[in-house]
Amino acid sequence: MCHSIIHRGPDEEGKIIVGPAALGMTRLSIIDLSTGQQPIPNEDKTIWIVFNGEIYNFHDLQKLVLEKGHTLKTSSDTEVIVHLYEEFGVDCVKYLEGMFAFAIWDTQRKRLFIARDRMGEKPLHYGVFDGQLIFGSELKGILAHPRANAARQLDLVALQKYLAMEYVPAPSSIFKGISKLLPAHYLLVENGQLKTGSYWEPQISSETESLSEEEAIERLVERLDRSVRLRLISDVPLGVFLSGGIDSSAIAALASRARSERLKTFSIGFTDKSFDESEHAKLVADHLGTEHHVAFFSPDSGRETLEELWDYLDEPLADASIVPTFFLSKMTRQHVKVALAGEGGDELFGGYPTYQAHRLAKLWTTVPALLRRGLLEPAIRYLPVSHNNLSFDYKAKRFISAAGQPAVTRHLQWMGSIPLSEHPRLMREGLATLTREDELYRAHFGIEGGENRGATDVVSTIMRLDMNTYLPDDLLVKSDRASMAASLEVRLPFLAYPLVEFALSMPASMKVRGLKTKYLLKKAIAPYLPPATISRPKKGFGIPVAKWLRSDFKPLVDELLSRDFIEKQGLFDANYVHTLIEQHDSCRVDRRKELWTLFMFQWWWRKFFGGGGSAG
Repeated sequence: MCHSIIHRGPDEEGKIIVGPAALGMTRLSIIDLSTGQQPIPNEDKTIWIVFNGEIYNFHDLQKLVLEKGHTLKTSSDTEVIVHLYEEFGVDCVKYLEGMFAFAIWDTQRKRLFIARDRMGEKPLHYGVFDGQLIFGSELKGILAHPRANAARQLDLVALQKYLAMEYVPAPSSIFKGISKLLPAHYLLVENGQLKTGSYWEPQISSETESLSEEEAIERLVERLDRSVRLRLISDVPLGVFLSGGIDSSAIAALASRARSERLKTFSIGFTDKSFDESEHAKLVADHLGTEHHVAFFSPDSGRETLEELWDYLDEPLADASIVPTFFLSKMTRQHVKVALAGEGGDELFGGYPTYQAHRLAKLWTTVPALLRRGLLEPAIRYLPVSHNNLSFDYKAKRFISAAGQPAVTRHLQWMGSIPLSEHPRLMREGLATLTREDELYRAHFGIEGGENRGATDVVSTIMRLDMNTYLPDDLLVKSDRASMAASLEVRLPFLAYPLVEFALSMPASMKVRGLKTKYLLKKAIAPYLPPATISRPKKGFGIPVAKWLRSDFKPLVDELLSRDFIEKQGLFDANYVHTLIEQHDSCRVDRRKELWTLFMFQWWWRKFFGGGGSAG
């Protein structure tokens, strides 16, 4: 099991069996390189811990446990958790600021205590097989256990969630019987019982609404600066991912101010100019005076990177940006062991174009139906197909496809891939048990009829939805798997929980003002960056999927979506799939999302179940 996740911690491996509990881990040494070996016990070796992540306030916590009379044998952040558990039990997690997944075995209580960080930066999977709990950071660690591997089966409901959303939302996993522990949750196993619970809900302050713009800017910069400084603590070389967008540029600016030595920054460029942001990243790097590194990403490197990446992925993920993220992580790892990145800024401060689209959707429904349906929508549907990054025709067609739906329903249709309404046609007869969007949303997001009860502002509702679903189940999975596959630790300053609580307390008008996204964040960070960086529109971090599916990746598409493969597999309707391929190849309809989603699932299927046959 440890060997299966050696990429997550190639520096050391540790394991121990204590009574009925077996704990193992692999370590990427960042803090306390000499004495931080795990598992780590308390003073009398009655409590043991294995831990993945970083606790950024561990210096303060060391002082706290010393004041409580404990002794510290190491300088690591891991050891303080053991002593906090001795003092506070399961409430110890409330003292931790950082990213983490850990397991504590309490020999006296015969209790296993597992917890995951507030935002879901570090993963934790678990399942019960023949009465035995098996857990691990990645699915492959669990499947390495003979009992779990023998029970390996595809979860068809999880497959439908993936096809609709491009990722498998927690607590589901793609395998039956294996669950993901939700962010800000713990798991207790005691007296033969398994119990999960939540330990944190963001504290929303009403005082933020009365702040002036200047006061809000001051507090935002203060909290982001503190978060960046805490995440710069490291005993190994460190750098920053720099795309040239607002979020990564803000972090690079504050990190360069906080460090005495020259900051290292890293970005990639694309040979396809509609996807390339390397000039914007260089503009910021030159402005800040960083030591900047750039690597260029081509179709050949894309295919090679994807093939290598699939050695590490255990679940299908249709977020194509995981490919350049892995490429960037490998390049960065040649220079540093830790990198700061900008995930979370869009969800907390209103950065996505879809937030603008929700405002426009309200206006769109005021256009007379005869004009809208008789003239405007047909005209948009007949726009020529362009496969450039976020081309006008792609955005316009995506917009009208769901503009008339309730807010949450249209958001998940805009962001997702294959609507549930299409699954009875896509999947073999009897396999599609989820057929309506509200079934999916109600089951997983506490949403009735596509709306979030009690919400007064559509943008706030959608941003909170993204923070609870798309961020932890797509973006943070992408960030963790791509970076850890390269044995690189990525830290995310925007996800510091004091900053998260501040952002959630701010009114939506401070984030999306009219059609201006990230209003407050842009004003707050403007003094530190070039004006062109602040004013340029969001581009996103992706690859030319639409073009590559028709050209460079075409042989792989033909192989994995062939009629023979699909018929043997027994999940999909080959005629439906080949209609999608024909529409995309002829440029009649842009089917990039549907085909990439199916393509990535087929690759996953072949890895775990071979070219055909049943998956139970």
